Amino acid sequence: MKEITQILHQGDTPERYHGAVNPPVVHASLFGFKTYQEFLEAQHDRTQQPFYHRDFNPTVRALEQKIAALEHAEAAIASSSGMAAITSALLALLSQGDHMLVADCVYGPTREFCDDTLTRMGISIEFFPPAESVDLSHRLRSNTRLIYLETPGSLTFDLQDLRAVANLARTQGIITVADNSWATPIYQKPLDFGIDVVVHSGTKYVAGHSDLTLGLLACSRQMFEKIKPTATLLGASLAPDDAYLALRGLRTLPLRLAQHQASALRLARWLQQRPEVRQVLHPGLPEFPGHTLALEQMTGFTSLFSFRLQPGTEAARRAFLDTLELFLIGVSWGGYESLMIPLGGSYKDDPELRARRGLDDDTFRTSIGLEDPDDLIADLEKGLAAWRAAMD
Repeated sequence: MKEITQILHQGDTPERYHGAVNPPVVHASLFGFKTYQEFLEAQHDRTQQPFYHRDFNPTVRALEQKIAALEHAEAAIASSSGMAAITSALLALLSQGDHMLVADCVYGPTREFCDDTLTRMGISIEFFPPAESVDLSHRLRSNTRLIYLETPGSLTFDLQDLRAVANLARTQGIITVADNSWATPIYQKPLDFGIDVVVHSGTKYVAGHSDLTLGLLACSRQMFEKIKPTATLLGASLAPDDAYLALRGLRTLPLRLAQHQASALRLARWLQQRPEVRQVLHPGLPEFPGHTLALEQMTGFTSLFSFRLQPGTEAARRAFLDTLELFLIGVSWGGYESLMIPLGGSYKDDPELRARRGLDDDTFRTSIGLEDPDDLIADLEKGLAAWRAAMD
């Protein structure tokens, strides 16, 4: 089946619900049994049938089956946030004394979890420049257990070579995990390149309406058996109501992404022509340093990108943001609404990291929503005019 058809029908069982086309929300913390024998049999695999909500919920399972199909995975786990998916995988797959390689462009909370929680657990964390992903052999140690990627990263959109990392890791028995939140399974399938585990902040494009937090993880059955018990013990289960909202958002994901892509590329090209803008960081632009790799790994581009204004003053930066009407200032992305956030405050306590990531006070990240792009351009023109006026 084509992806759009899988999204609409994979995992749905209308015959179980009197022919209901839309999977119902199953509000149940537990599932009862008439006989002791049924109770015993249900415990053989609590992740595959109703027993207790943390193990299995029919509404959540419908979402998991759709995500597994889209990622070309054998199994999936849905959880209450993107960080729940990420931390479940890392805690399940790492032990004291292990060494983990992490792309330097990862999501801030992921970095914090590595530097704080995992380090306190006796796990050695080593960050590497994304460009080194073509060959990480010189960084491998005898105790290297896992390589963690996020491609593209969500601030400056650094790409990593999925196939190169996966090929190297397989020869050494090292597990690979990749955050696929930006591209989604519609535009990138890391498992097809040999990656072992894919994680998502489904809060973003999958949900798509800025009304829930959602974590997703997809992998082989073998990896599922390793990760699922930890995810269950951590208790970050997805509520059935949120699973229902995610299913609703997922149905329009290909259509929304097509609009997001078209609008974002149009605005990115428009910004490239503006004299107030130094650089636009969008993997879909030929001028972007990782564009060639992006074309090899992805079939499309989404709506989150960054740009750098000319060196300016704090007053000019504030004038730019405060004049915008359609762009809200917000930290998330992937919803129907357009957002703008200054990146000048990112990692202020770590100047070396800021320098490595190419972050400065004049860098902004935008998420292009589903508004008419002409209206968004007009809004940006007002913001840039306010910036120029404050610079005079």
